[in-house]
Amino acid sequence: MNLIKKKEKIKRKNKSRVIYIGSFLLLVFGIGIISLKQFNIYFAKKQEEDKIKNFIKLQKNNVESNTNNLSNNNEDFIAILEIPKINLKKGLYDITSSKNNVNKNIEILNGSDYPNIKNGNFILAGHSGTGQYAYFNNLVKLEIDDYAYVYYNGIKYSYKLKRFYEVDKTGSANLIKNKNASNLTLITCKINTNKQLVFVFDLDNESMI
Repeated sequence: MNLIKKKEKIKRKNKSRVIYIGSFLLLVFGIGIISLKQFNIYFAKKQEEDKIKNFIKLQKNNVESNTNNLSNNNEDFIAILEIPKINLKKGLYDITSSKNNVNKNIEILNGSDYPNIKNGNFILAGHSGTGQYAYFNNLVKLEIDDYAYVYYNGIKYSYKLKRFYEVDKTGSANLIKNKNASNLTLITCKINTNKQLVFVFDLDNESMI
C-alpha cells in the first residue's frame, strides 16, 4: 500500500514538474514573440526615419544644384508629411505605388492634387485607434491655427488648420474646399463611431527646403 502511495506521489510530482516547465516555456516563448514584434516596429521606425532624412537631404541638394535627382521608383517616398504638435513625420508614396495604402501607410487619395497645384487639394487618409499603423490617431489633439508641413519637390509647404468637422462614414466624404486657397485635407475615422473626422488646412506659405 505504501508503495502505491509512493508511486502516486512521484507521478503527481512529475506531472507538476511537466506543467511548470511547460508554463515556463510558454511564458518565454510569449515574451520572445512580443520582444521580436517590438524590435521589428522599432527597426521599421528607424528605417523610415533614415529614409526621411535621406529624402530631405536629397531634395536640399537638388535645390542647391538646380537638378532633379529624385528616384523614378514609385516605391520611394514622393513627399513627407510633418505635424510637429502630434510628433508625426511620415513618408508618403506616389499615388500609383502599391505602398500608397491606408492599411500600412498614410494614403494619398484618388482625385488629390499635389501641393504644387495652385488652389488644389492634397487629400490624405490615415487610420486612428490602436496599432502600428494608426498614424492619424492624434489628429483629435489639433486646434485651429496649428501647422502641418509637406515636403514635396524641393519645397516645404506650410499649412495652417482652418476648420475640422465630422461626416458619416459611407465610403466617401463631402469635403469643404476653400476655392481661393491651396488646401491640405486629412481624413481619419472617429474612434468607436460610424463617423469620419475631416481636417482642412489652408496653405500659409512655401519655402525652399
